[in-house]
Amino acid sequence: MALKSLEDVRLYCFSPGDLLMGRDPIEMIAAQIRGGADVIQLREKNMSKRQALVLGLAIRELTAQEGALFMVNDDLDLALILEADGVHLGQDDIPIQYARPLLKDKIIGISTHSLDQARKAIDNGADYIGIGPAFKTETKIKTDPVVGVDLILEVQELSSVPVIAIGGIGERNVDLLVNKGIRRVAIISDILSSKDIEARTRALKEKLGRV
Repeated sequence: MALKSLEDVRLYCFSPGDLLMGRDPIEMIAAQIRGGADVIQLREKNMSKRQALVLGLAIRELTAQEGALFMVNDDLDLALILEADGVHLGQDDIPIQYARPLLKDKIIGISTHSLDQARKAIDNGADYIGIGPAFKTETKIKTDPVVGVDLILEVQELSSVPVIAIGGIGERNVDLLVNKGIRRVAIISDILSSKDIEARTRALKEKLGRV
């Protein structure tokens, strides 16, 4: 199946991380893809690199079969070894100007938390940016201040690349974004904590796809 392009992305999803809770990680990821996830990011803060490699190999195979984009969080080496579609970098990770020569034409996404950071990421050649947190989030222990919907809209207006809203987004508040014209979101806990991951993913994707 042909891989999605960044322009097609509406729903950006993740590997289970601390939300595994004894379940099969590949089935959790497969359920997200069946429900309409456009991207799966390997995001495993507490795994060894060897463990992340094993999981990443399985995710790479699955996403290639199903046509979803496969991104790796933070780790350039792992992204290259896994032949991922790209890497997602935070403000404390390797700056994009050093990552680009290694990754060449692969996707580089950047997490941003202010207008200045967003502008800098765009100017430095990010293929997409994440902006947030849109709402209060419990996924990170140390969180950045909530940026709110208005800033996300401002960044979306000025950006020449796709903008993905991140942080605290779920079924209870995604309509607040969609109704303002924000149609690309990253969601972790609201999906991965659900008893029916596929159904929750599908419900969210349908909201994002609504005209």
